[in-house]
Amino acid sequence: MNIYKQLNEVIDYLENNLKEKIDYNKTAKILGTNLYIAEQLFKLLTGITMKEYVRYRRLTLAAKDLRNNMKVIDVANTYGYTNPSSFTRSFITFHNTTPKEVKNGKASKIYPVLHFKSNYTNTNDIKYKIVHNKKFTLYTLKQLFPINNNSNFIEKYWKSIKDKNKQFKNTKKRYGISELIKSNTEKFYYHVGLEEKWDNASRFTISSSSWFVITTSSFKALDINNYINNTEDIYLPSLNYKLKEKNYLEIYYDNYVEIWFPLT
Repeated sequence: MNIYKQLNEVIDYLENNLKEKIDYNKTAKILGTNLYIAEQLFKLLTGITMKEYVRYRRLTLAAKDLRNNMKVIDVANTYGYTNPSSFTRSFITFHNTTPKEVKNGKASKIYPVLHFKSNYTNTNDIKYKIVHNKKFTLYTLKQLFPINNNSNFIEKYWKSIKDKNKQFKNTKKRYGISELIKSNTEKFYYHVGLEEKWDNASRFTISSSSWFVITTSSFKALDINNYINNTEDIYLPSLNYKLKEKNYLEIYYDNYVEIWFPLT
């Protein structure tokens, strides 16, 4: 059997038993070796132990449960903690924030589900928050771009807009919006906008939704595209969230960017 397939079976076993007591000897049986070798192989490839992986994944899912209004004591029991105090200590160490703060909307960390391939590389964990937003209106200009390999074009579009419009230099929030076209699989509309009326911009309405929100300090279009792809492929599936549609909202502040993903 292919070693990467066996390792992915180990991940499946761990993921399917995050709410149960895990028998790590079963992971060794899956790999056809003893527990010591299994643990060493896992750490060599991932940089963490299997027990650390399980703890990180449990704490990732615990934050989601807290957002869904589960009580701290119930979440602690769900993931095998003997009491809320030990759960809270572990939660703070991982998320750098308290369960109560996450229940109140503060960002928490994701450790994604691992998937082994021959060119396996570990994916960095990120922080996210869930925002429930009412419908609101922006004023935007839009242009067609290719769906693939569009980073340079989008950066040039931003530069041309900012060079021609002083409003973009005197506002704290600037918006980028990806709008897919149902009948077109090769191109999409990219909007650049503000909350107030500017130039010959048109009104564009953002529907009410729950949003999965991540933050990056990079303003490069290529980095933002990579974050979007990783969120689609890794982070959302790791939390069992599903996209409502692939129309993303980018909010540019002075020192960071928020990327918003609409959820079902």
